[in-house]
Amino acid sequence: MVRETTKDWSHNRTVALVLGIIFIVLGIVGFFTPLENSTGVRAIFGIFDSDTFGNVFMLITGLLGLAAAFTGFSVTFNRVFGVVYTLVGLLGLIPALYMPVYGTDNGRFLSLTHLSIADHVLDIVLGLIALAVGFYLTSRRNARRETARV
Repeated sequence: MVRETTKDWSHNRTVALVLGIIFIVLGIVGFFTPLENSTGVRAIFGIFDSDTFGNVFMLITGLLGLAAAFTGFSVTFNRVFGVVYTLVGLLGLIPALYMPVYGTDNGRFLSLTHLSIADHVLDIVLGLIALAVGFYLTSRRNARRETARV
């Protein structure tokens, strides 16, 4: 017999699951996207720049999101994801943080991975959503529980 578990699905758990799925899909598709040039850059869906390091990082982030959704750490995941990805998105807008590798390469963000403006917009938007859900919805729910006990 199949049991329905919808009562346990909070906003935090849902957001962690959705973020996990998004980043797993981006990471997997990134490995199958053909190279654009000799610098190892791939354009996932023709929009998001990526390379092997970026794809592995997206896969790890996605797997952590899935694990958090099913192990009860979704609030922590959303808070950490929100802070890290919002910070990376904002720092990525600073050209001085890109170090050219060779030739006509525009550079790698912090000498680690290729990123585009679309990557930064995605990181900022998803980071802010995770922050809002991780901090605001959790604190509202806890405040309601406290007032209900009094």
